[in-house]
Amino acid sequence: MTEPFVGTETDRTKSRWFAKTYHDFVAEFGRSRTTLRALFYYALQRKVSDYPICGGFVGEIRIIRPYHESDGEKLPKWMAKARKLGFVPADAILDDIPGEHVFLPELPKKRPYSIEVWLNKSALNPLLFPICEKRGVTLVSVNGKASVDAIKAFYQRCNGPTLILCLSDLSSDSAFFCRDLATRITESKPSGSDAKIKLKHIGLKPDQVLELMIPMVQGRVDSKENREKFKIYLKPRSLDPRKMAELDALEVNYPGGIAGFLDKSLSQYGCDFNLDDESEMLDPRKGPHPGAEGTDV
Repeated sequence: MTEPFVGTETDRTKSRWFAKTYHDFVAEFGRSRTTLRALFYYALQRKVSDYPICGGFVGEIRIIRPYHESDGEKLPKWMAKARKLGFVPADAILDDIPGEHVFLPELPKKRPYSIEVWLNKSALNPLLFPICEKRGVTLVSVNGKASVDAIKAFYQRCNGPTLILCLSDLSSDSAFFCRDLATRITESKPSGSDAKIKLKHIGLKPDQVLELMIPMVQGRVDSKENREKFKIYLKPRSLDPRKMAELDALEVNYPGGIAGFLDKSLSQYGCDFNLDDESEMLDPRKGPHPGAEGTDV
């Protein structure tokens, strides 16, 4: 009869820690909504001894210590408990939403080409769409890789020159998201279409991880083929291919968070920007680019 009580007390202790971490994040950055992984990186970089290790019959705190990367495995549990107990607002932590999502700006900007931002993390949509709306840009999120339906829908709304900017984690399963998307767009090009489409990988890149001092953590389980490609990609920057860097870390390591990162990235694409002048872009008309930085279709 004591176990439920022990669990409840431990849950409340850990949930209070989670709530304090969240409220400290809000106080420091002034943003009331973020992702669970962003709070993971925030807790990791604080380096303060406040993470409770509980024991005994009533869940009392045995010790407190700095937050460890390995503690991240239990973070979803403490977040869910903190929500249930009312320690954090119900909508404060953004969750991934299954499916593919397209957000069209209410007032597209008048420029000689359209811009779309594609990513494979739907939890970031609420943070990024206000920036896309302000800049007159379409936002698209997919699960892992774009489906046939997502590419078909893209061609249905593509009625002129289009620039696709890609965001993805620096991990073995996501680093080549932009290149793979260019391949799929190329392979699905409707007969007779002469649409000018270009793609660019704007983050995360190895150089950005080094420059912004984004921590790399244990990577996800992936295929041997992807791990080998990732190893080759990271080798020039001497980054550990067994680890990964996530877009969520920008919430802590970039001024204004990931929204600030995207806003800065979009600011360079005005009416006078020439799609043909950007060397890093991928052009699907010329076939898939061998690298991960950009591609033309």
